[in-house]
Amino acid sequence: MLASAPSPDPLEVASRLALTRDLMARRAVRPPVILGGLDEGAALLHKLGAQGRALDPEDLLDLFVLCERSEGARTSFPIEDAPDLDLPALSELIAPLTSFEDLLVERDVIFERDGRIKDTASPKLAAIRGAIVRLRRDLVRRLEEYARTRGDALADDYVTEKDGRYCLPVRSDRRDLVAGIVHHKSGSGQTFFVEPLAVVDANNELAEAFEEEREEIHRILVALTSRFSVRRADLASSAGILTSLDVAQAKAEMAQRTDAIFPEPGERLELVGARHPLLDRRLSALREEVFGEDAEGRHSDAVPLDIVMPEGIRTLLISGPNAGGKTVAMKTAGLFALLNQSGFAIPSGAGSRLPVFDRILVVAGDAQDLLGDLSSFAAAMTRTARVLAEATEKSLVLLDELGSGTDPDEGGAIAIAVLEEDLARGGLSVATTHLASVKEWGNGVAEVLTAAMEFDEAKGRPTFRIRPGAVGRSRALAVAEKAGLPERVLAAARSRLGAGWAAVDTALERLERERLVAEAELARARETALKADARLAAAEKERDQLVQEKARLREKMKADLDRALEALREKTRREIDRLRDEAQKGRALSRSALTTVLHAAREEAEAHLPVVDPPPSGPVAVGDTVRISPFKTTGRLLSIDAHRGEAEVEVSGKKMRVAVGALSRLSAGAASKAARETAAVSAPAGSGARELVLVGQRIDDAIPEIERAINDALLSGIGSLRLVHGYGTGRLAAAVKEFLTEHPGVSSHRPGDANEGGNAVTIARLDV
Repeated sequence: MLASAPSPDPLEVASRLALTRDLMARRAVRPPVILGGLDEGAALLHKLGAQGRALDPEDLLDLFVLCERSEGARTSFPIEDAPDLDLPALSELIAPLTSFEDLLVERDVIFERDGRIKDTASPKLAAIRGAIVRLRRDLVRRLEEYARTRGDALADDYVTEKDGRYCLPVRSDRRDLVAGIVHHKSGSGQTFFVEPLAVVDANNELAEAFEEEREEIHRILVALTSRFSVRRADLASSAGILTSLDVAQAKAEMAQRTDAIFPEPGERLELVGARHPLLDRRLSALREEVFGEDAEGRHSDAVPLDIVMPEGIRTLLISGPNAGGKTVAMKTAGLFALLNQSGFAIPSGAGSRLPVFDRILVVAGDAQDLLGDLSSFAAAMTRTARVLAEATEKSLVLLDELGSGTDPDEGGAIAIAVLEEDLARGGLSVATTHLASVKEWGNGVAEVLTAAMEFDEAKGRPTFRIRPGAVGRSRALAVAEKAGLPERVLAAARSRLGAGWAAVDTALERLERERLVAEAELARARETALKADARLAAAEKERDQLVQEKARLREKMKADLDRALEALREKTRREIDRLRDEAQKGRALSRSALTTVLHAAREEAEAHLPVVDPPPSGPVAVGDTVRISPFKTTGRLLSIDAHRGEAEVEVSGKKMRVAVGALSRLSAGAASKAARETAAVSAPAGSGARELVLVGQRIDDAIPEIERAINDALLSGIGSLRLVHGYGTGRLAAAVKEFLTEHPGVSSHRPGDANEGGNAVTIARLDV
């Protein structure tokens, strides 16, 4: 991460940002890939390649960690339970990783978990270690037996090992009782550790076995080192890829900690709500870990900065009070450009934009050099000259307090000349100044945007916010007063500045107040507009919801109507079939029986439909077309018995008495519709036949009308229907005849006679 360097290549910058973006997306569903231990393994690659060389077990285990990390990264993508997660940049990065499964198998065969070589690392090693166990056991047994015969000469009754030889602790005053080789002497001099002559050959045999073990382990390590040497190129490639992945994961973690975003590319510099990482409290724990910052003692937080250079502006000139944040704002612009071009997301808000610069050149800080005979001003001019020589139209130049450190008049003239020269190159620059002449110059140049660091007059301190279009006052006297300069000194300074300075300062202060008032009014206007937009959006949303609800209800009513009609057909069919059976058995049936059946079926079907009673249009009167609420039908009002509260109504040619309160007068439109429905199957009362004209209708419209006409005819006792369908293509006539054939209320049908209309007419005989 510390070696991350910005790239001037837009394609490379886009590639780096894409990788960071992919890893941020992956973090949402999976923890970061484990990459600890990369440095140890990568540092050993230069030791590989020499024939016959054996790395230490610790080094080999570090190389195994490198293989394990590579294998973990290689198998971490794609994510099986998130197949739709597209991570092209990440996939491209890890695609070259090769498998190290064969090497990792060797680790499990050769090493114990604690890093010791396993007995089973090779058959020969297993045999040698078995022999060592046997030889050691026999040697210890022989020494224990020897000790039992020389107990008075021993300092203790245990067998010990000294310099790889098994010995007995012998008292110094009884040394002559034990013939053997002295290998060690205790610190007190009271005990000698003696290898009895009787076990010298056994100790030699054990030592030879240990030497064979070392030789076999060396052979195993040489072979394993050779296996790694063969894969050296793959290991080096994996180390590079994993390092890049580790850096990119760190960038993604930093982005997550700071809610960072990826700025839009373009030619403009625009940072919205930018937070300098050295001030952002969200990184205080990290700064405490890295820099030793006192996170608890620091209560302040970064104030989000809006650093905006509109279209056509190429120099942002910032002024304002000392310690007001001018330099931080300038450095934030440069830092965020460097972060962006290094592949970092930036801790900023949506809408931020950044160009890709070929270089970022800075003149800031005191570069005084006593040994080089450079004053602060001379050092600043030296760096400024180098910046002017190196800057191009694609560079970002940052100039802090240009022209300071010398006579204000001369410094101001130099600063203006430098800024004019910088404008001529065509790039972007951010500069800070206290000099009045430079501020005045900036106000008169179209390509320069002057801005001021805001100052809270009521609290007497800066707010660290940038105000575009304003000219900041340096407020040197206010800063000096806050720093503790005596009042008599401040008064003398004011006196020397004179009345002219005081008038200008007062005028600037008034302009600042007026600007704040204007900004507050603008903010209120924007808030009002936002509220109006919100209300409009809410109304449009409510309208859309009503339209959707209306469509839903329409579909529901259609479905309910279809179910009701089907229920009516089925109920009527079953009841008419039953009545037919009764008739075939010779039982007498009255017309009222069929009427009762049809009424019951209709009422059951209508129960599925929503009841929508139109609002009454006034009191009912004789002759009105009225709706009879209890019966869900309409009729013509014949008479009213006000004393009894009853009315006589004609419905389908029949008279019935109902309560006056159950009647409501239909509007003219509703009455006309009811009249049309009645006229659709009209005939003189008692004529025994009705006529329904279907000419020109579609089949889907004609069939429901035929069904209503049949039901009304059955209820009215009409014995037949004359259906006029015309000739046409013959499809309507065929559909009419098919429907009549299946209808349970139709006993038969036939084409009309010559005097009845011929084949353009179908006569239906009803079961009444």
